Parts: sequence; C-alpha cells; structure tokens
Amino acid sequence: MALVPDDKAFPAEPPSDLDDAAAIVRADWEAYARLDRLVDHWDRPGWDSSTRRLYWMLTFDGHRLLADRAAQCQHALQHMGLDLTPPEGLHLTVLRIGDTDDVPARTVDALADRVHQLRLPRLALSAHPLSGSRGAVRFSIAPWTGLVHLHQQLTAVGRELGVPGGTSTGRWRPHLGIGYNPADRPARPLIDAVEPLRTLAPVALAVESLDLVELRRHDRQYWWRTLQRIALS
Repeated sequence: MALVPDDKAFPAEPPSDLDDAAAIVRADWEAYARLDRLVDHWDRPGWDSSTRRLYWMLTFDGHRLLADRAAQCQHALQHMGLDLTPPEGLHLTVLRIGDTDDVPARTVDALADRVHQLRLPRLALSAHPLSGSRGAVRFSIAPWTGLVHLHQQLTAVGRELGVPGGTSTGRWRPHLGIGYNPADRPARPLIDAVEPLRTLAPVALAVESLDLVELRRHDRQYWWRTLQRIALS
C-alpha cells in the first residue's frame, strides 16, 4: 500500500522512498524545521487517568545502544522542559486496537493467535537522531517498507475480528519518541536545540518480536502491560 499525503499526519507528505534512510530523515526534518509552534502532547481528547487502551507496539527495553543514544540526546535537551522517555519506555507504536472496554479478552486472545499464524518476518531497522513533531522529539526510523506491511497486516486482522482499530496504513508515519512537549509554545528554540544532534550516528535495531499491550498514561509518561508477545520469524 502506498502512503498518502495527509495534513493530520506528521509529516503530512510521506518520504519519496520508503527504503531510503536519507529520504526519510530529510522528510522528517524538513517538516519539523518548518513548524512555528509546538502543542501540548498530553492535551488529547479521549485520554484521562482511567483510560486503558490496547496497541500493537515494538518495544526496546534492554536495548542498551538505543537507550544510550536516547540518553545522550536527552541530556543535550534537558534545559528544554521536555517530558523525557525513560529507557524502559522507548517504543514504536504500530497500531491502536481499541479501548479495553471495547475489546473483550477473548478478542485479544484471538488477535494474538491470528497474528501468530501470519509468521511475520523480523525487521532490521535503524534509529536516526534527531527530529520531531508538533508535540514530541523523536528518532526517524528507517526503512519503512517492512513496517508499512506490518501495519497493513495488523489492520486486516483487526478488521476480520471487528476491533475499532486506529490510523489507516496510508496515513501512518513510523517514529520513536524520546521526549514529549508539555505546553503550547514557539517551536524555534527547541528546533535549534535539536539540530546539532542530527549528526549522531544511527543505531541498528534488530526487531524480533511484536507486543500487544495495554497502555496507560501516568505522570506525563506512557506505561504499559504486555498482554501478548509475538515472535517474528
């Protein structure tokens, strides 16, 4: 499936080549560098302290090189007032499934069984410092083709089983956040602080599993409970 331009996505325009890291990094940065203002990441309708939401995610707890690179960038940005992601909170959100109130436990089990049967392939990715969005600072992720296929397959399984689902594949933009912006404010000071970090080397990520998680927000961080872990073959 081809990605499509969408003003609600970020960046609105997808990269020119889903497998070219330079094109992905450039598209992310050009969109970020054009921002005039940042928004409060936590000001999102539908979320409160009681919300529990199911997602498919790639998680990186224990990935030392990624944690070290994130910490290096976070240290350089610590004066910018971001809500920084701890090492155990680093993740790549693939697809929303639905709120726990809307997805019975038996459907969660059926989702996991169906996805396990797909025998999805492992992913060789890289995390490139550094860019951002309207509400976050984040690594650019490359390549995208395998991730887009993963999103498309998970979306199809969700439709088969009637879950609410999330962003359509064509509008999805993979990313890996390291800090969230907590207020509406001018964008330029943060963009200028991020720019020198773009010369840091990327970190290789060998992705061997996919997690189905129950996500919540607490103290301006995302936390989750892993319900199912699917090995990638």
